[in-house]
Order: sequence, then structure tokens, then C-alpha cells
Amino acid sequence: MESMTPGMFLNFMNGKVGTKVVLFNEAGLYKGTYPSRVEDVKGDLIGLSHPLLRGALLPVLRNVELKLKVETEGALYQTVVSVARGGPHDGVPVLWVSPVSNAERVQRRYFVRVPCLLKTSFFRLEGEGMKAETEEWTHAVSRDISLGGVGVLMPLPLSERFSEQDRVLVRLPLQEGTWFLTGKVVRKLRKEDAWEMGFAFEAMPGSVEKPLGAFIRQQELAGRQ
Repeated sequence: MESMTPGMFLNFMNGKVGTKVVLFNEAGLYKGTYPSRVEDVKGDLIGLSHPLLRGALLPVLRNVELKLKVETEGALYQTVVSVARGGPHDGVPVLWVSPVSNAERVQRRYFVRVPCLLKTSFFRLEGEGMKAETEEWTHAVSRDISLGGVGVLMPLPLSERFSEQDRVLVRLPLQEGTWFLTGKVVRKLRKEDAWEMGFAFEAMPGSVEKPLGAFIRQQELAGRQ
């Protein structure tokens, strides 16, 4: 695994405006996964488009540490960043962060997304109008999956139960058994009479990573034959 010091990572990111990134808040009230992109690099700071939470700017306190993952030039890197400040930049709300750990290059085989047909289920944990006593599992067949999340094509009536950034409990049936992961709605795109939806996993316990990783590798090998 290759690594870069914070200074090397800043130099590496310089000039990569527009590159998509993902921020992971692993604790607290706003725990979850938030997509963003690079807006600027100045000095020891990286300017990211301010993540959103249900259409509003995500509340983030100064000095809070977040995990950042960025995919660029065919490689995936992850590092820890500390929030420095927020503010507008060329009319765009920007969150300025500073890398505080080495950036590690992650082996891509662990993040391969493969097509699959799994009878997944989703239970909404929060969201506008959410009532735990009346919520029910929503069933959908997956289109693809990785260790980072799962994508499904959901009929219109069912998709209306979910909004972007809603937290969910994901039920994932694999050959070795049924596993449960918490996740968040990170993508919802209209496709004629259905919605293409993406759910990002918030965490990947080792007990789930091993069987899911084996399933992904099996699907990847099958696709090459």
C-alpha cells in the first residue's frame, strides 16, 4: 500500500478541481457518508463543496476530523482531514479541510463494484415523517454491489419512501447467511418508470467484509468467463 504525507497529498491534489470525493463522519449526530468534490487547493487546505444534508448545508464544527476518500487517475486514496472553516468561494459554499494523516492508496480490488441480483431489503431509520411503529421493510433486487454500497432499481411507489441522505438498515442475503448493515441514500435518479438508487454503507464490520468480499470476487471472476 502506497502512502503520501499530508504535504505530498496537498501537492497531489493541486490542480484536481472537480474531482469527486466522499467524506465519512464516523461519529456523532451527523454520522454518515457525504459525497462532495474538490473546489480549490490553497496552502495547507483543500476546499470541498460543502456537503448537504436533506438539501441544507451539513452542520460541521471546526477541528472535527473526517475520513476522506478520493478516486483519481485510476487509483483510490483515503486520508483523515480536519475541518478548518467554511465559507463561500466563487459563489459556492465551501468546506475547507486540512489533511492530518498520511494518504493511503487502497487496493482497488476491495472496492470493485460488480453486477448482481440479490433480494435486498431496506428499513428507513430516519427521515421526514418517519414513524418507527409504522415503518416496514422495502424489498428490491440489487443491480450491483461493492464493499462501499449497493445499487438497486426501485419501482416508483416504493422509492417515494426514501429521500437522499436518509439513514437505512440494509438486509443483505448471502450464501453464508443474512447480514445487516447501516447505510445512507446517496443517489436517487429517475429512470422512466423506476428510480435508480444508491445506498452507501456507513461501516463495514470484519464479520461482514469477509463473506461480502468473497461474494464480490466470485461475481467478478464469473463476469470474466
